[in-house]
Amino acid sequence: MSSRPDSPCYYVQAFYGLVRAHGKLHRLIKFVGRIELFQKSEFDNEVIKETFDDIEGELDSVRQSIDN
Repeated sequence: MSSRPDSPCYYVQAFYGLVRAHGKLHRLIKFVGRIELFQKSEFDNEVIKETFDDIEGELDSVRQSIDN
């Protein structure tokens, strides 16, 4: 594929980055919905924080692919 910034390659990378972030957010929402029924623990908070960090990383990669 072309290395030009307006090439389809950049759009594909951005799209798949957004799809990965969406999937992680969807799993996080389901996880939080399940723990609402049970007693929350410190482990739950760590999982939520790690997932937010993963989502932020995916969105950062999308930003980088668009900026390049």
